[in-house]
Amino acid sequence: MFAFLLLTSFESSFSSTTPDGDGIPFPYAYGGKVILVGCLTAVSLFKFGLWRELAPLPRPTDLLLAIGIGLLVIVAWIGLDGLYPDLPFLGARTAFDPTILPGAQKWVFLTARMFGLVLLVPVFEELFWRSFLMRCLIDTEFSRVPVGKVTLFSALATSALFGLAHPEWLPAFLTGLAWAWLLKHTRSLGACVISHLVANLALGLYVLYTHQWKYW
Repeated sequence: MFAFLLLTSFESSFSSTTPDGDGIPFPYAYGGKVILVGCLTAVSLFKFGLWRELAPLPRPTDLLLAIGIGLLVIVAWIGLDGLYPDLPFLGARTAFDPTILPGAQKWVFLTARMFGLVLLVPVFEELFWRSFLMRCLIDTEFSRVPVGKVTLFSALATSALFGLAHPEWLPAFLTGLAWAWLLKHTRSLGACVISHLVANLALGLYVLYTHQWKYW
């Protein structure tokens, strides 16, 4: 998670979103981030056994609930845009327009972008926010706390920090609360990953359809 945030900050500061701009071209910076964070996530899942925290898989009713919440939070994410003040210290999205890339490069970038958004981010963010941090705020010896245990304080604190990790701080805070409730209700981190995946997929498709690049 910290590697992702650090590399995202690097993107904003040292990459270029235009062909004639200074710095590393954004597609290369983003591609490097996906490879590095993807490798770290794979090591965490398989070498350190964090994949076990994704079990058990949600029941069919919980799966439908996860999908519904994922779609609902994206409606809020887009619908609340412009209705709350920006917090300048949170920065802004790069808003890279991939249509400026030539054919093959555009499709390679879009594949990497959707992979990062839909498959990579939901896994490592849920492992950090709703597994590690949620339990760490209950007991610093977090391994003693079962995955799925949620208190009011841990839900509010993780949601607030989740909000501050996004330029869209208000919908992100509300999303954090929704996923904290989902975790408490289902006792399944896998349900949160699926909900996050659905939300990010819906957002990615919306961006591609509308060209509202500001959302990524």
